This record gives sequence, structure tokens and C-alpha cells, in this order.
Amino acid sequence: MDSYLTGRGGSDNLEVSSGNPSFRPFLSQPSNGQIEASQSEPDIENEGKSEVIFDEKDCPKVEVISVDSKPRQIVIHLPDGRLLKINCEY
Repeated sequence: MDSYLTGRGGSDNLEVSSGNPSFRPFLSQPSNGQIEASQSEPDIENEGKSEVIFDEKDCPKVEVISVDSKPRQIVIHLPDGRLLKINCEY
């Protein structure tokens, strides 16, 4: 019995290298220089208003940075001191 997807161009036909060069599959290992930080990223923390929306004992603290009353960045303070920054783009 043939698979439902037989002949539909599976993953063999995909080219990961085409398109955005910073894109890579989740499970693949990045090569040297494959992922680069954006140099033109604005400093949202200095131009926006910060508000802590979640802060409980033994949990990560969650902070929202807003510019002109619109959320622009979510900052999660992890227990080991690292920061997880999520930019909000509309």
C-alpha cells in the first residue's frame, strides 16, 4: 500500500540554503557565523516604559516594555540570571 504523500515532493525537494540565510531547521547545528546578531536592533529598554506583570517566588519574573502604550518587548528574567527577550513586531 502506497503512502498518502507518495509523489507529493517530500523533504527531499526542500532547499534549506535558499531564502533567508539566517533560517535553519530547529534540530540542525549552527555552523560558525551562520547566526549573527542584528546590529540595527533599537534599544527598546531605554526608550520605553517598563511594567512587571508577573513576579512570584520561585518563578521567572515577566516584564513588558511598552512604547506609546504598545507592547514592544517581553523580558523574562530566568532564575539563573539570564534574560529571555522577545520582541513584539506589528
